[in-house]
Amino acid sequence: MTVKLIKEFSVFVQLVKAGKMTDAARVLGMSPATISQRLRHLEKELGVRLVNRNSRALKVTDEGRALFERLDTLMGDLEDTAEAVSQLAKGPHGTLRVWSTMGLGRNRIALLVKEFIARFPEVPVQLFLGDRPYDFVTEGLDVAIAIGQPEDSSLVARKLMDNRCYLVASPQYLATHPPLKKPEDLRDHDCLILDCHASFKDYWPLVDDEGNRHGIKVRGRLHTDHSEVLRQWVLDGMGIALKSAWDIQSFIDEGRLVEVLPEYRPPDLDFYVVYPERNYLPAKTRVFVEFLMDRMEQADAAIMPTRTVDIF
Repeated sequence: MTVKLIKEFSVFVQLVKAGKMTDAARVLGMSPATISQRLRHLEKELGVRLVNRNSRALKVTDEGRALFERLDTLMGDLEDTAEAVSQLAKGPHGTLRVWSTMGLGRNRIALLVKEFIARFPEVPVQLFLGDRPYDFVTEGLDVAIAIGQPEDSSLVARKLMDNRCYLVASPQYLATHPPLKKPEDLRDHDCLILDCHASFKDYWPLVDDEGNRHGIKVRGRLHTDHSEVLRQWVLDGMGIALKSAWDIQSFIDEGRLVEVLPEYRPPDLDFYVVYPERNYLPAKTRVFVEFLMDRMEQADAAIMPTRTVDIF
């Protein structure tokens, strides 16, 4: 297929859409005579009559209609491809809608968004936070930062950071309650329950050093759907909590929290950056994802504790 033939296909599509030679001439910026010449050349190349025409009207033949229906989609794809390449040349632009889990969003992602828009001022960012399921379609999202990989196979997920989990309590709580030697002892304690998307809720799965599993149904007088409320409760000595290391590591380092049952480890809840799988990812999404991956990696290397967790 020659470039000239592609041009003549485009003329033919516009002619059928316009319905009149004069209207097509106005859209294409060509004279009716030039359009007629190109149409005749196309019909000669294909060996088929595409349009019956006279001085007053034109009528698309059955063969012409079949060709138009195929070409209309193909020409649209070509235009989308050209637009995608053009946008890459222009650089990222347009509003970016980002969703994140509450705790990580408030403490890390919000700061990185501020840095991102300073670097890319032509990309305004709308940041939505919540410990709940997210939906790309109904919420019009471009990117999500979530725990675990999505079930939807049409989405792309890249691990953003490891997220080690611990059982923790305050020294004050532990000093006034029975000792903890095995997972079953948790049943005799006030356990703080986080009841939100991707949380363990009141069933805490633990694994010992030999790989044996210990699933414990815990009880407690305090339940919340907010991870920061849970953190404050455990700091206040209200009970035992299952928390992400990135959120409480500094309090462990300061001695305000103590790891409980260190021989029994909860599963990790790693964070992923998620975005729709597209043939042509918008430049704004691409640069934001790469920016996040790069900055989180730098943060991990800069502030990771030397003695403990394999995250942040």
